[in-house]
Amino acid sequence: MPVLAGATTLRSMAPHPVQQTRDLIERLREQGHHAAAEHLDRQLSLHAVERGLLFALRESCETILTAIEAIDPVTQTMIEEPRLEVETRLRLPDGGKETPS
Repeated sequence: MPVLAGATTLRSMAPHPVQQTRDLIERLREQGHHAAAEHLDRQLSLHAVERGLLFALRESCETILTAIEAIDPVTQTMIEEPRLEVETRLRLPDGGKETPS
């Protein structure tokens, strides 16, 4: 017996979100919304996911380093080396720091 009245079972749930998105892309193309379909299709690419994860990791590292400096200002000179490593190794492929699209 389901906990909530009318609760759906796993069998009746919608397909995986990626498949739903691919279906939406196809519907957009069929309706002539090619620019919107291409934009959405690019968001599903591994490049977009990689870019988003890299951005999030870099921002997290920079936030942690800034927090350490705020807690103990004496560590400012020690933090510069890890900060440079983060900026060098976690740079976006196009070299920019903008948010992922």
